[in-house]
Amino acid sequence: MVILTTMLAGCAQQSHHRSGDTPACMNYRSMMTAPMPPEAMQRLQKQCEVSMQATTATPRRN
Repeated sequence: MVILTTMLAGCAQQSHHRSGDTPACMNYRSMMTAPMPPEAMQRLQKQCEVSMQATTATPRRN
């Protein structure tokens, strides 16, 4: 019984967003199942991709 309770408590506390997700990507993932025009979905996907590139880009050294 204690093991079951511990497992359930651990599952309930897990976060549903991935570490390093940008707000644009979280918005895109939350809207993936929403009924919306394909163009709007592609726009959200592009915003996510651009935001991820901006966070992973490293400055160049000369």
